Amino acid sequence: MKKNKTQNSSSNIVIEKGLVKITWPIFIEVLLTYLITFTDVLFLNSISDSSAAAIGTLMPVIVIPIVILHSLSIGTTGVLGQMLGANMYKRLAANYYFTIIFNFSIGLCVTLVYLLLHQDIGKWMGLNDDMNILTSSYLLIFAPALLIKSIQIGYGSILNINGWTNLNMYSTLIANILNIILNSIFIFGWLDFGFDGVQYVALASALSYLVGLSIVIYFVHLNKKVKFNFHGSFLEMKQYLSQSMKIGIPATMEPMSYEFNRFFITVTVISLGTLAISTRIYTLNLILIPVIYSQAIGVGNRIIVSHLLGAGDFTRIGEQIRQSIRLSILGSAAMILIIWLSSDFAFQIFTQDRDIWVLGSTLLFIDLLRHPAGAVNMVIVNSLVVSGDAKYPVTLSIASMWLVCLPLVFLFSVVFDYGLVGVWLALLVDEYLRCIVCSLRWKHGVWRHASPLAV
Repeated sequence: MKKNKTQNSSSNIVIEKGLVKITWPIFIEVLLTYLITFTDVLFLNSISDSSAAAIGTLMPVIVIPIVILHSLSIGTTGVLGQMLGANMYKRLAANYYFTIIFNFSIGLCVTLVYLLLHQDIGKWMGLNDDMNILTSSYLLIFAPALLIKSIQIGYGSILNINGWTNLNMYSTLIANILNIILNSIFIFGWLDFGFDGVQYVALASALSYLVGLSIVIYFVHLNKKVKFNFHGSFLEMKQYLSQSMKIGIPATMEPMSYEFNRFFITVTVISLGTLAISTRIYTLNLILIPVIYSQAIGVGNRIIVSHLLGAGDFTRIGEQIRQSIRLSILGSAAMILIIWLSSDFAFQIFTQDRDIWVLGSTLLFIDLLRHPAGAVNMVIVNSLVVSGDAKYPVTLSIASMWLVCLPLVFLFSVVFDYGLVGVWLALLVDEYLRCIVCSLRWKHGVWRHASPLAV
């Protein structure tokens, strides 16, 4: 009885906290996670522009497995959240354990593949021999960090679904501070292991991930006293993963398609020259905060909606969605407006090339127009997916990316010779198309009858 009371209290706390209290630690956590990459770009830039360009171009390859793991965790947290909301506590301890085992297995496979292919990935992306050497060196050191990150995502999802989002934030903060310290020690020669510059940056990131994992393990098992049930049967694991994958697989397909789509867009940008490559990387770094803000709103909304779905409270779900969309649009638009108005100063963080400043300012203005639709997509698509009504928005998103976005990228940037501006215009069209259709799907209400717990 005590256990049930504790679990029930946890579920109520998540709903009663509301969006802002759930979301702000997620915002800080995701921001800090991305800042590891941002910090790496700054340190790589201090080595050489070619190092920053090479590893910056490699980022989609690094991001894809992390996105996959985060997307699969939408399935596990969706099921766990609905179980908590529906007062189904009996199998939580075993399901927590199954979550970690699953993430470990995926992370191990990804790490092994990247270690085997580290010398070829840069070539496949169209980088020249010098840049390929840099990406190969980076991947050789960084690949094991993906296994560490996969386990950390599993533990982080356990904290988040119970409303302990602040604990994930603390672990990521400490990992970020360590990353900056280690980069400084390695890059400025205070400690020398005989690696090259990009390898030191990769090593600093890997070690900071390891410390972050250690901290979330401490929070889950020692601070919050969460116990795993190691005696769950194979059939129980199969049922849980089946329920989770009903959400997780479609949830993975959309961002996977997104990242692969961006991979081919990156190849197109490479063909546009060094100015386009550098401007794209620096612009994406500048809009990082508003993008992360929208992501955090989407994740916080997803956590609350999963609990409300379990409780069957559809009225509050509608209110929650509307609140999330308002906050997401207003916040992201305000931030991008400020960045655009101060773009000349902002680009000086990375470069003194005025051609990049001018081109980047144009891209930021297009982002100002594009991100309201992106903010809506963050909320609506995630809500549809976590409810179990995933096939429609995922199919739409994939079709739009490949049949609308990518052809328009080629048409605008190459055929019409708009260059990088053409790429951004294609992204704008794609975002609004998906926003309109997914919003109509939510209003249709199919999600009300799509819970994976019915499996």
